[in-house]
Amino acid sequence: MLYFQQMLGTAVFAITGLLAIQKVGVDLFGAVVLGIITAIGGGTIRDLLLDQPIFWIADFNYIWVALVTSLLAFFLTNRLHKRYQLLLYLDGFAAALFGLVATEKVMALQLGAPLAVMMGVLTSIGGGIARDVLAGRASLLMSREIYATPVLLGCTLYVLLRDTFPSIRIAGWIALILTSGFRFLAIYKGLQMPAIFSTRQR
Repeated sequence: MLYFQQMLGTAVFAITGLLAIQKVGVDLFGAVVLGIITAIGGGTIRDLLLDQPIFWIADFNYIWVALVTSLLAFFLTNRLHKRYQLLLYLDGFAAALFGLVATEKVMALQLGAPLAVMMGVLTSIGGGIARDVLAGRASLLMSREIYATPVLLGCTLYVLLRDTFPSIRIAGWIALILTSGFRFLAIYKGLQMPAIFSTRQR
């Protein structure tokens, strides 16, 4: 079940990643590359930093899923935009799932909880940041969208609950539900993070 959810999340990341750079005007090859980077970039950076085997080399299905869904998204862009709101919810679930799975992966390596939370957030947003840099668009970190914050809170909650329950699955489900719920609420209500600086018009 978890494996299926991760594959679904990979597909959603690839689709939403490609839709996000639609206005950049990239060709088919560029769109597919950026879709794949969005889908697997965060986990790749995580594994490189932790000096662990890169997950998609061990299981190339992640690449195949990202490749196929990126191709489909390129040719079905207009139809997918009509379902963009649904895709945003699925993307929020995928970000929460990947963040928590990454957090557990680091905890299982007997590394510190702060590092685990950091790697969880990086896994969720790293691919999107890499895509934005390559596409020459404003990075996710520079927007007021409530995206990384739910993942940060969810991963932190997970490490706090991990040793509280007899099964880490219980802690995982609680953190996943709350993290996804926070992101869903932000999408539904159109919530944004407060801006630190305001620009004055002259």
